[in-house]
Amino acid sequence: MSWKQTFREVLRWCLPALLIGFAIRAAVMWCMPNGYVQYDSSDYLVTTQRIIEDHHFYIHHKRSYLTPVLFSAAFLLPAPATVTIAVAQHVMGLIAILIVGALVRFWFRFWRVAIIPVTILFGANPFIIWYEHTIMGEAQFLFFTLVMLLAGTLLARRPTLGRLAWFMVSLVLVFGTRLESKTFLLFAGLLTFLVFWKQWWRMAVAVAAVVITFQVAFHVGGDRDVSSLVYASLIRFAPTESATEPGIMPRILPIRQKARARSVEFPTQLVRVSKDINTAVGNYVAERFQGRKKQAPEEARIVRGLCLETLKAEPVKTLMEPWIKFRLAVDAWSAYCWDKRSLWENQREALTMKDWMTTVLGHGLTGRPITLEQIPDWLKEHYRSSKVAWFTRYQKNWNKYLIHFRMPDRHLDQKRWVHDFYGGVGDWRHTLPGVPFFYILGFLGMFAAILRPSQLRPFHFAWVLTVLGGLYVSCMVGVTNGRFRFVYEPFFLLYFFFLFDYAADLWKGWRDRRVTSRACST
Repeated sequence: MSWKQTFREVLRWCLPALLIGFAIRAAVMWCMPNGYVQYDSSDYLVTTQRIIEDHHFYIHHKRSYLTPVLFSAAFLLPAPATVTIAVAQHVMGLIAILIVGALVRFWFRFWRVAIIPVTILFGANPFIIWYEHTIMGEAQFLFFTLVMLLAGTLLARRPTLGRLAWFMVSLVLVFGTRLESKTFLLFAGLLTFLVFWKQWWRMAVAVAAVVITFQVAFHVGGDRDVSSLVYASLIRFAPTESATEPGIMPRILPIRQKARARSVEFPTQLVRVSKDINTAVGNYVAERFQGRKKQAPEEARIVRGLCLETLKAEPVKTLMEPWIKFRLAVDAWSAYCWDKRSLWENQREALTMKDWMTTVLGHGLTGRPITLEQIPDWLKEHYRSSKVAWFTRYQKNWNKYLIHFRMPDRHLDQKRWVHDFYGGVGDWRHTLPGVPFFYILGFLGMFAAILRPSQLRPFHFAWVLTVLGGLYVSCMVGVTNGRFRFVYEPFFLLYFFFLFDYAADLWKGWRDRRVTSRACST
């Protein structure tokens, strides 16, 4: 079957999801045409500000290169950037439905049974739509991750240098969306190694291309050090003395004492603890360096050393911390909410905390010249929580049914802490929610994909290890927040259905063997 025939086939089967997805996105645009400006938006838009003011290309150290460039391109259009960015990301969301349909088409044996429910559930997911309507990198991260997976699937089905080239392009794109995509190096390296196994010169070319692409991509993008956030989660287990940096402990021990007093069962107030760690280590290094520049690498070295010493002192507790943080936020929304506080107060802060967001980019963002004093009135004119209250109820109900079937909850004596929490179980502050069966069956589906003999087995082996590793790293590094599992949730959906596809295939094989055995006996 040619690629044109395959495309038409996928398009036909994805039509229900495309219609439903388009209807929801059109309703969001009708009720709130301007995209939501979040407090992280300025990290992406500083690239645009530097180009306009300084005629200099700059990438914020917390961000990668592609998303800021695409956001900057929106300012070249006559419409407000808050509108064009939202429209563009919604279009990407509709294209993503087709990509998910193609993955079902290539991954599943009984794909005609699975493709409609999978694509509808993906296309109608309110948390994906929320990020599409927000000036952040998550929507593009998910979209280009799906592009990378489609390219990787095609490469695994027929390993050619042409498909390898397309896979490299997809890596450049996804590496440019968020720094978390660094974990995809594992997927790219494993996949190229496995699909070109025993084709030694092709394998060498492929692995070298992956490494070079990774090095170039992250040399251009930011290079955020997250060791203080990791240590904030682990400081409760930290030893009293440090062999690598003895002089730092008198500054660290008071922070550890406060963390232990607050955090009996799990970490809390991670952002505050991380800032306290940075302040303590920064002051310590400043005294040692006596005013010399480039202290940041030394600060990072010290905190990484403290993390490793904690791992050596309490290896089991340290390695289990990501699972605990995953459990703490497993019932929380993986996106946020458009209530009155978010639309008026949080957006006002996001648009005014840096003057250039309004003085330099205000016209491009809003479509008219605007001052800092006019921001509150502009927000009340264009953003009304009552108009999108239906979407908030939709998010609430979606999450309610997602977590409804779960393992037993557990009462907590310590007050649960989740950063920017929305949704959740009843009495959420004193309840540790059970893991929803959706995730448990998704995990089982991942292992089924590794076990099932097929041409795509090396692909699934590489991708499942990357998903599990990426989710583990995100939970270890990030604050306790549902947002960090957002990009992985669609793959739990795919592997959730994959498990039933595998079970149906096993049952069909058993039935066929039984029929054959009876025929032979007669």
